[in-house]
Order: sequence, then structure tokens, then C-alpha cells
Amino acid sequence: MGRILATGPLAPPAPEILGPHGELVVAPDDRESTLLGLAAEAVALVVRGSVPITARLIAAAPSLRVIARSGVGYESIDVGAASARGIPVVITPDAGAQAVAEGAIALMLSLTKRLGALDAAVREGRYAERDRLEVGDLDGATLGVVGLGRIGRKVSALGRAFGMRVLAHDPVASPDDGVEMTDLDTLFSRAGLVSLHAPLTDATHGLVDERLLALMGPDAVLVNLARGGLIASLDDLLTALNSGRLAGVGLDVFEPEPPDVSHPLFADPRVLLSPHVLGMSHQAKRRIFRAMSEGIVAALRGERPEAVANPEIYV
Repeated sequence: MGRILATGPLAPPAPEILGPHGELVVAPDDRESTLLGLAAEAVALVVRGSVPITARLIAAAPSLRVIARSGVGYESIDVGAASARGIPVVITPDAGAQAVAEGAIALMLSLTKRLGALDAAVREGRYAERDRLEVGDLDGATLGVVGLGRIGRKVSALGRAFGMRVLAHDPVASPDDGVEMTDLDTLFSRAGLVSLHAPLTDATHGLVDERLLALMGPDAVLVNLARGGLIASLDDLLTALNSGRLAGVGLDVFEPEPPDVSHPLFADPRVLLSPHVLGMSHQAKRRIFRAMSEGIVAALRGERPEAVANPEIYV
């Protein structure tokens, strides 16, 4: 049996599924120099987070038969280098979708209901501020979903369940029932709440910039649970907050990760933050690690995994 190398800890049931198929080794850190020293005997590589998996690292693993990512995004993996050797890149696109969608709604609810400000008012003895702090509604609001993939569709469905009108922008997705497809400018100008769920590509990097944010109506809310790179600049978010275009921002993702918390945005009470974990609920984590592990085992057996980022290697 070869080595199954992981760039970070493996959650259950991964060790139980993978254990019979190789020596499980969790790297002490995710620096490339460390991984290069462990890669020579690896038959499988498990990628946690956004660790760069470069062509150099792939070349340093001559026995490598599969790369697997515990999640959906794979922009940190040199898929081309993997494909050139016929190595499948396993992903888990469905396993955490519901958890991410629920996380988006949770951020929107918290920001719209101003739970942070209300909590602080009670704790700090400012109870009388209940008459000044206005609480918003999801019912009757307009939700704009950027990216109508698996997660975006679930967010749209949850939004409609809360009584929201739903607009969506996606250049390739087909329309969904109850969702009005539109262009980005219209979405940002009409939606009181915007939720980002687009993949990070060359075309979408820096997609949400000062110009788009300036189109938003007063007291809008923006949440991002996709990739930090979709937002052009934290400065743009802070400007939109201070101008009144945004009433609240919810971020579960950043560029880079971890972020530089010395930026003034991170001290703003109108910003709600999470360390890229909202897609890793208890149930979602088990589903993600099970799907990933089963994909690895399939590849090691010479079978096609259920979901891969490079299906062309099987043509």
C-alpha cells in the first residue's frame, strides 16, 4: 500500500474509509517544502482548504493516482498538470451545498435583523435604543443571487420560502422556477440583499467592485460565501458601508485566508465574519469527507469517481 497524504486533518469517516487503502499521513504543515518531502510515496493527495497544489508538487509524486479536495473549489490545484498524467481531481460538489445555503440565509437574517447591534445594546445597558434600532424584513425583500449553481439554487429556494422575490445572474445556468434572470447591473440596483455564489475564475475575479456596489440602494446587505476573490477590494466594501449603500456585510471567505484583520473593515460592527466554516456543518462535514474518501477509493481501484474536476481524462 502507498501513502495517502493529507495537507490537513481528516474528519470522520475519512480515516475509517481510507485506512485499509494506504498509510494515512497528515502533513505537519501545508508549506510546499513540507509536502514535497512527503510526496514521493504518495498514491493519493487530500487537499484541505486552499493549499496550492503545484505542477512541481505533482511531479514530485511519481506514484500519485488521485488528488481529492474536501469541498467544491479547486482553483488552488494545477488541474492541467494532474490531467496531463491522467490523475483525477476528486471534488464534492453536492455534499456541503445545503449547509452553505443555510449559512447565507443565516448571515442575511442576522444582518437584516441587526442582531449584533441589538445584542450589544442589551449587554451594554442601552436598552432604550430598542426604539432607535430599526429591524428589517426578509419577507417582501428582493434577493439577488450571483451564481445559480447548486448552492445558488438552494439559496434561491430558501429565499422564496422567506417570501423574498429572487433575481439571479449566471451567464451559463438555465432559469429556475420563481427566479428572474437578469444582468449584474440590474441585480445590484434592484436587490436589497445580494448573495455571492459564483465560482472564482479569471472572469469573476474582482467581479464586485466599487462601480457595482454604488448601484445598490440604501441599506442593502451583501454576503459572500463563495470565494474572497470575487470582491475587488475590502476598501470598496468599507466605502459602500460608510456611504450608506450597504447596511451590512457578511463574509465567510477572504482573499487571502486568513485575512489581514488590521484592515478597518474588520473593526466595523456592521460586518459579520466567519472563518470559512459555514459549509462545514456537522452533517455536511461527514457527507463531504465520506464523498471525498469514496472518490479516492474508487480512483485507487481504477474506477471513475462520482465527481471530478477533470472529466476529460476519462474520454
